[in-house]
Amino acid sequence: MFDRYGDESVLSVREIAQPVAAPDEVLVRVRVASLNPVDFKLRAGMLRWLRMPRLPAITGKDFAGEIAAVGADVKGYAVGDRVFGSIDPMRGKGACAEFVAISTKLIARTPDGVSDERAACLPVASGTALQALRDIAGLRAGQSVLITGASGAVGASGVQIAKHLGAKVTGVCSTSNVEYVRSIGADAVIDYKSAEWSEVEARYDVVFDAAASSTFGTARKRLTDAGWYVNTVPRPAVFAAAAWARVTSKQRCSPFMLTTDAALLTALAELAAREVLVPRIARRVALDQVPDAQRAMAAGTLSGKVCVTLD
Repeated sequence: MFDRYGDESVLSVREIAQPVAAPDEVLVRVRVASLNPVDFKLRAGMLRWLRMPRLPAITGKDFAGEIAAVGADVKGYAVGDRVFGSIDPMRGKGACAEFVAISTKLIARTPDGVSDERAACLPVASGTALQALRDIAGLRAGQSVLITGASGAVGASGVQIAKHLGAKVTGVCSTSNVEYVRSIGADAVIDYKSAEWSEVEARYDVVFDAAASSTFGTARKRLTDAGWYVNTVPRPAVFAAAAWARVTSKQRCSPFMLTTDAALLTALAELAAREVLVPRIARRVALDQVPDAQRAMAAGTLSGKVCVTLD
């Protein structure tokens, strides 16, 4: 938890009252939580001007476990059901806890054969990739896509999803991750330490900037005439570029904001059950190691997901 914004030193492990499920919620006993960059960004005060999240706050969004109690109005779920989901942290709730009370709109069943660890990795990272490629860019079989940050949690999910959709995939990553990106399905890999992807003589139907390391202005010369550029960080410049693209060409720029719901989570569960999505685990930690893990994530020294084990 944290009761003020700041670096990872504001986090501490505390014992508080167990949450109680509202009539439209379930109480989930968390077995595994997974960390995302948004966790440390919120902790650092990214939205402090909105006084969000409410303080004191529990860190973390994504989790998996089993239902321990069911609200009076809940239908279709029972105590003991394995579920995973993504909690809205803005009211101070978080996934790095033994229990979470959450709406059934933000959970889905964990398929047989999919571990809690794998399920906990899906909502934010894989959900971002699926929504960006399938729903926004409309990527389809036979098209081509370039994915920056292809060895990270979002980018690697993007590579796997794009291959599943039948696209030709080019991944961008560092030298040490080239073989990993190839192993998950990339048709071509650009090592950004030795080549600049924006200078490669190729054009793509979609540029998925999972690393949020570029701009539409840079990407548009590598896009087809009606190509899509999707950036995972909705900065003001991306919104401005999106408006400019609409009036100057058939190319499109999209500032991405993830919308999580049960339908998206169910789609991710199906892909995980078919082993289309296989998350890469960079580190496994206990609750008291979350501050160190967030520090490493912020420094960019980890490739893949960090899982927090509460079992």
